[in-house]
Amino acid sequence: MIERIYIPTVRRTDNQITFNNLPEELKKRVIMVVEPGERHLYNYECEYLLVPEKLVGTWTQLAETRLMIHKHAGATKYAVLDDDVIIKRRNAKYWTGESNMEKSKRSATGEEISDMYEIVSKWMDEESIGVVGLSDAGTPPAAKEYEDTKPVYTYLFYDGRMISKVIDEMDIATLRIAEDVLFLFEALSRGINTRKSNVFMYDNRSMVDKNLAESREVWTGMFKNKEDRPDNYYQSDEHYKSMDYIQKKYPHIVHIFKDENGKKKNRIAWKKLYNSRNTGSLSEFFQ
Repeated sequence: MIERIYIPTVRRTDNQITFNNLPEELKKRVIMVVEPGERHLYNYECEYLLVPEKLVGTWTQLAETRLMIHKHAGATKYAVLDDDVIIKRRNAKYWTGESNMEKSKRSATGEEISDMYEIVSKWMDEESIGVVGLSDAGTPPAAKEYEDTKPVYTYLFYDGRMISKVIDEMDIATLRIAEDVLFLFEALSRGINTRKSNVFMYDNRSMVDKNLAESREVWTGMFKNKEDRPDNYYQSDEHYKSMDYIQKKYPHIVHIFKDENGKKKNRIAWKKLYNSRNTGSLSEFFQ
């Protein structure tokens, strides 16, 4: 069972999309991770975990908060979710050949979301699967129900029985942005594999809702003046400073280049990064 569901959130005291779209039985497992100065503004019926005051306003607050969550969760199965996500389900016709809905995708029902949590929990009992995520609702449909050794972001599940064994040696709190990419590098290189569901997808509303994007502190907080913010944060100098850092750590895995339009791009050899030789048996991890 996924025992805990952490939702780190800042500046969105009255707009909790992820929480509001969870079925009631899953809301009971939620722990909202909030800044001490905002705690009195949250009135959701769930547990709360406060970010230490010394981290508030620091450059790497999000990365440090996620590290705190991993340690708080310990050797449990848990989820860490962005606060602005709607879960969608893909039509099964893409991998079974038989349609099970009118459109290519639709919002998942509460029952389907609960089923998803059970499926993920079972996946984590397979050898080596320690990080599970969903596909992006904006990407084309895949021909398989799930794929392993793929990048996963935004709506993530972790097997703390594996993560807690290596969390103190992982470099995951150095970067402000692309810290989620760095986490995957640190996990995969230690034999902790990823799995991406193509049945279930995340719809990140911050990517399409201007008001939500304006309150995404990890991005907007990098720039003192609003006019200095780039149109595409993933093309910003700060983003590629982070990617340069990762490339220096893993020079044979990351390739950074410019396309024909002069825009920076990167290619990551995820399969090469995953080192299955480091993967011990479940019994070794869970001892």
